[in-house]
Amino acid sequence: MPITAFSSSRGMELDVDQLLSRLSEETAQSELGKSQAIPEAWKTHIASDLECPSCFQYGAEVVRAGRSKTDGQVVRQAYFRFAKSGAGTGHHPFCDFAGNVPTGHIPENLVMFSTAKDGVSRAVRELVCKGIALQVFEQRDIRAMREWFFQQKLESQFVVTLDPQLPGWLESLRHQGHWYSRRPLQGFALSDAVLRMPNFDFKAAARSELSLTYQPILKQLFEKKIFLHGVASRIEKMASDYQGKSVFDPTTLSEHYDLTQNFAEFICINHAPLARLGKTYSPLAGLKNTKYLLAFAALLLFVSGWQPTAAADKFAKIVSNNMPVDQTLGNVMGLNPFHDFESWETLKLLQGLTDIEVPAMTIKQEQEAWIEDARRRAGLQSIL
Repeated sequence: MPITAFSSSRGMELDVDQLLSRLSEETAQSELGKSQAIPEAWKTHIASDLECPSCFQYGAEVVRAGRSKTDGQVVRQAYFRFAKSGAGTGHHPFCDFAGNVPTGHIPENLVMFSTAKDGVSRAVRELVCKGIALQVFEQRDIRAMREWFFQQKLESQFVVTLDPQLPGWLESLRHQGHWYSRRPLQGFALSDAVLRMPNFDFKAAARSELSLTYQPILKQLFEKKIFLHGVASRIEKMASDYQGKSVFDPTTLSEHYDLTQNFAEFICINHAPLARLGKTYSPLAGLKNTKYLLAFAALLLFVSGWQPTAAADKFAKIVSNNMPVDQTLGNVMGLNPFHDFESWETLKLLQGLTDIEVPAMTIKQEQEAWIEDARRRAGLQSIL
């Protein structure tokens, strides 16, 4: 359940306490007590004005913070509910808050700029606050970007059918096998005399035989530039979690992704609080958490029509101003539209591979079986 919602009349993101305080001020009423009921007029306004930060549906209801009966301490955070009742239609099926998500859940592609917990998020929060203060962008722009992404998600879908076992098997194959684009691998029969040579390398021979057997698959991996190192386990989980479900096709944003990566690197290099956290040879690689920076870079590009030069000018305006920072301006939910981009992109590429079935044996087991069979044929002792 979202802990913030966007007020269309006020043009800003508000949590429950902020909303109730504003309603008290705007209606010239005293602040509501912890157990005091919300007036019906307020409920009507909330349902027609507050929208979900992910799918932009109306019909919001306020759920007040839960408190302990013994000491009055908060035991459940206040949140907004978008139920299918009355005027409410509930969340869109593709909304990040659809289903039984817990209170306070922040979808992986959304970024709470208000929760600055490390050097990167603190530096980005300050940039966001200054950007809003200087009117480089406003909360309505951030909301517009989220809606743009949601529309992209609705218009570009594909169904996950990938065998969850395939990524790990392919990674193992690529690690153990080899493919030469300029010199096709040639096999030749290994006689018993060859197998009995004193220093014959059975492991190398097994790898060569494996490479010959799976040469068509290795060729596809090479030609489609599929790299699984570091992402295979993530892709396996995604294939399992979303099996048979329709998901967003990230390849439609490939150009936007490249622009954002390059611009985020530019920001990291040219903003001292971030530069000292990065690495000279690979600025983004040194950052523990890049999602805040990617969200900010994507925002500047979005309000600049995805034109890097215009975005860089806006960034220069923000960092060149030494105005005091109003931290409250950063209480907004941003968007990193490229969360898990490379994993989703690779998953879709893997689904495009042809004539591949995961064998019953692992790559290691196949190698061991070949070695045992070769040694048996040559009359040599088993190594198992």
